[in-house]
Amino acid sequence: MRATWKGSITFGLVSIPVKAYNAAVPKEIKFTLLHSKDGGRIRYKKFCEKCGEEVHDEEITRGFEISKNEFVILTDEDLEKIPLKSAKNIEIKQFFESSELGIIYYSHFYYLSPEKGAEKAYYLLKRAMEETKLMGIGKIGMRGREGLVTLREFNGGILLGNLHYIDEIRSPKEIPGWGIEADVSEEELELAKKLVIAMKKPLKLEEFRNEYKEALMKLIDAKIAGKEVMISEKVPTARSLIDALKASLEAVK
Repeated sequence: MRATWKGSITFGLVSIPVKAYNAAVPKEIKFTLLHSKDGGRIRYKKFCEKCGEEVHDEEITRGFEISKNEFVILTDEDLEKIPLKSAKNIEIKQFFESSELGIIYYSHFYYLSPEKGAEKAYYLLKRAMEETKLMGIGKIGMRGREGLVTLREFNGGILLGNLHYIDEIRSPKEIPGWGIEADVSEEELELAKKLVIAMKKPLKLEEFRNEYKEALMKLIDAKIAGKEVMISEKVPTARSLIDALKASLEAVK
């Protein structure tokens, strides 16, 4: 298994060499785009809108637009001069309680494993966070950008979570209908609360399957077998909100 990032965690004067591995592995079905006329693969080409010629990757450079059609050119050599301490080092700036950080800030997750010889320091940090129920926050340089990250004990090891910076999070007030209130009766509210409580049970993620993916594979298999595929599913409807709540509660019971 190939590591996504290699570097060190530091807290105080302690340095722990680690490797980062993707915690999630996408399992979606991928399609190839084809020309409907003759079945040829669709290819995308990069071209210059000024001269109209096709451009290869080695001919492409980065530009930051400072005014309309005026750019500052930034080469790979320019970017390498940026003093980024987090490129090979995650410095834990502080520890805090997990309840202080909202779920909206989390992005991707990575498993951290210790390099050979760093097992004791790694285990020490993991145990300290586990027993204090605290997590750390710091920065990491990865894929050309400096990201904000958290470190926490998870399932016997240390989990790194990528975070969005606060200025990257859109305010929910921008969303139409956010925070809206409506008149509901006491009966409707009580029925809704009873339904929520009736549907409560221990969470077991293994019970949830990607049913769309399974149906898609059946469709593909049927196409291979030359069968005609018919998909028909009626969605039950209710006459009113309170009827829907009562029917749902009965179904749960």
